[in-house]
Amino acid sequence: MEALRQPLKTMLPPVWILLITVYGLNAEGDGMEELATEKEAEESHRQDSVNLLTFILLLTLTILTIWLFKHRRVRFLHETGLAMIYGLLVGVILRYGIPATSYNHKTPPSCSLKEGPVSTLLLNVSGKFFEYTLKGEINSREIHNVEQNDMLRKVTFDPEVFFNILLPPIIFHAGYSLKKRHFFRNLGSIITYAFLGTAISCFVIGNLMYGVVKLMQMVGQLTDKFYYTDCLFFGAIISATDPVTVLAIFNELHADGDLYALLFGESVMNDAVAIVLSSSIVAYQPSGANTHMFDASAFFKSVGVFLGIFSGSFVMGAATGVVTALISFSDPYFKQMK
Repeated sequence: MEALRQPLKTMLPPVWILLITVYGLNAEGDGMEELATEKEAEESHRQDSVNLLTFILLLTLTILTIWLFKHRRVRFLHETGLAMIYGLLVGVILRYGIPATSYNHKTPPSCSLKEGPVSTLLLNVSGKFFEYTLKGEINSREIHNVEQNDMLRKVTFDPEVFFNILLPPIIFHAGYSLKKRHFFRNLGSIITYAFLGTAISCFVIGNLMYGVVKLMQMVGQLTDKFYYTDCLFFGAIISATDPVTVLAIFNELHADGDLYALLFGESVMNDAVAIVLSSSIVAYQPSGANTHMFDASAFFKSVGVFLGIFSGSFVMGAATGVVTALISFSDPYFKQMK
């Protein structure tokens, strides 16, 4: 035993030194990772502050422009159009004039997925799992400019915010202040423009796009496959119009009531028609080997989807309006307001 104790006593100090060194290196590595994370968070906060300051300056410039146009009575250009020009100029400056600050010097890992992109990706880094979310496709020419793409993504206005938060109050105010007599007097024309106009526009744009796609494939400028349903889907999306700016101009200029009612009613209904029409085109899935040929059963199924979604939405909207009217008529508070 005494013979074994002597070698152990001799080996213990080097072992302790080795363990302390390894622990120190790991702690230093964790400290460097935390420092890099803090720098990345600080850079992200700084970028968010710059973006917020840019938005405030744009809003201030737009408000001053509106005041100047009202004061000078400028007629050849509306303030909404000039606000769009401001946004375009700032976008060009951010895209091409300001270089992105790179705060991540590590080479990003690459992996290949055979089944397509996933919404969430778990990455194992030295025994620690990190969650990554899908932000979108990156062009092969911009794969080494990730920081610039991230900056542009932050300053890009989210259309969901506009359609779900900003647009409903605008439509509600326009509908609430609309003269019902003009609206119901032109209801037949509004429905005709909304249904037939949107459907005709969808098929015209879809056929034009299909012809352009075939022409580009013939001349060798397009190698991807675009089917007729894809072109119709694009036509359904483009056919919907939201003339919010035009409605604001009509309201300011006190345009004819019938013209305002026609434009407002068609703009409200064509959105619903375009959404249901695009859903019906997506639901068109022929059975068999060739899924892009005409199939009568799939066509009638798409028509059924169109009628079902539109009828259900119409019934829900009408029921909500009836319930709201009954509550407003029976509540004494609303009677006092009248």
